[in-house]
Amino acid sequence: MRFALFPTWFPATWDQRASARFYTIVQEDMYEAFVHSETQFREHRVLDLEVLGNMVGADIRHYFTYLTGLLGLLALPGTYCEEWVREFYASVWVAPDHSYIHYALAGTDYSVTPQRAREVLD
Repeated sequence: MRFALFPTWFPATWDQRASARFYTIVQEDMYEAFVHSETQFREHRVLDLEVLGNMVGADIRHYFTYLTGLLGLLALPGTYCEEWVREFYASVWVAPDHSYIHYALAGTDYSVTPQRAREVLD
């Protein structure tokens, strides 16, 4: 949520009305809206750089290194779980100065800085 204050979006104590996965009833309502709406989430597809490189006849990995973490983001295989994506989007809070994001998955909250995201993806 962009305009909600952090203590409002992630209060020190959980809202008793919300299920165990969410801190507030508003987060849970947003999740339920994603589930019951026609909002479509698309699975992240990854590039097979070896196949792509063979098609163009050259190693292309260096073209994806100008931005730290880009290669990992585009080419790292992973498990896609639509429920996790919905939980993330229903709970994510972005610091006004973009210094970190805070979100919850399965009732556990996490904070991630841009630097940490780049480290994980690199």
